[in-house]
Amino acid sequence: MLMTLPDVCQLFKCYDVQLYKGIEDVLLHDFLEDVSIQYLKSVRLFSKKFKLWLLNALEGFPALVQISKLKEVTVFVKRLRRKTYLSNMAKTMRMVLKNNRRVSVLKSDLHAIISRGTLDMSKKALPSNPSSAADLETHAEMKCLSSLISLLGTSTDLSIFLNCLSSNLQTFVFQPSRSKEEFIKLAASFQLRWNFLLTAVSKAMTLCHRDSFGSWHLFHLLLLEFVTHLLQSCMEEGEEDDDGGHLKEMLPDDRSLVQPDQASFHPPHSSPAQEYESPSVDPHWVTLKHRGQSQCPMGVSGVVLSVLGFLVDSDTGNKLIQVLLEDKATESTVKLSLPVGQEALVTLKDGQKFVIHISDVPQSSENIFFQGKQCNI
Repeated sequence: MLMTLPDVCQLFKCYDVQLYKGIEDVLLHDFLEDVSIQYLKSVRLFSKKFKLWLLNALEGFPALVQISKLKEVTVFVKRLRRKTYLSNMAKTMRMVLKNNRRVSVLKSDLHAIISRGTLDMSKKALPSNPSSAADLETHAEMKCLSSLISLLGTSTDLSIFLNCLSSNLQTFVFQPSRSKEEFIKLAASFQLRWNFLLTAVSKAMTLCHRDSFGSWHLFHLLLLEFVTHLLQSCMEEGEEDDDGGHLKEMLPDDRSLVQPDQASFHPPHSSPAQEYESPSVDPHWVTLKHRGQSQCPMGVSGVVLSVLGFLVDSDTGNKLIQVLLEDKATESTVKLSLPVGQEALVTLKDGQKFVIHISDVPQSSENIFFQGKQCNI
């Protein structure tokens, strides 16, 4: 019973965050460390098996404990896999940087591509359609690339290149962000334009500078993955501060509604390794029932139930449906991933309690049906 309390689950979460950071530091503190390929394979194998070990160990634990622990282990495993991939890329790129002839040719070809203004850039990737190389230089992603090109031939230390890119991200993404929402917007915009730019350079290399394509391809992969790693790591750290409220919102008041061994019950944005299914496959009833002292009339606006998507948990094979319960009066929302045949009791900020139930309907059904009692108390 004690482990079902939100504060206890939040304490477990804090311990897990510190534990996984410690394990990560032991296994691969810095992806630029000089470790063997065999060691990286072992770390990657560990990351694949670790989550399965935890799932087996959590069998029989309260659902809320499983939710918290599965989310943290998913973040840990993904981060560890990113670092092993970056470590492999770094090993290969160091070999390129130590070859003076290859670096010289690569730098010359990159300068030629940019100075001619022949990059095939999508209009979606840039705020305006650059008419010349000078116009293109004004964009943040081009400034990042230009600074990296200028370093080619000056050093074989890969950390100098990555520190330069990290510094540019601080200038163009991190520092201008005054809120989490603004950071997400700036990060997504930069990453989109950054990917388009590097892809355009690759296309130009293929057409006009084939001798440098191999070296550029390795550089391209490393730069893409490093930016993704930095932005994703920042997002993960930000989510650690926001998850306490989600756990309290999702706590079921009636233990008979959600069984303790329900490992496939996931909180918002935390479903580990799931795949979306077509909404037309295996339709279900999504039922919303109000729990209170009195019966409420149908059609009262204020509470809205929406189906967001259909998932399959790749770890358990269970089918899940993502639903969103929105209370317009208090501007609060609860997002849940529910397995078919289970119920969840949700308590909103104003004290309203709702039971959400997912059940099968005949295969001949063509739509998803909603039954609801919407109430304001």
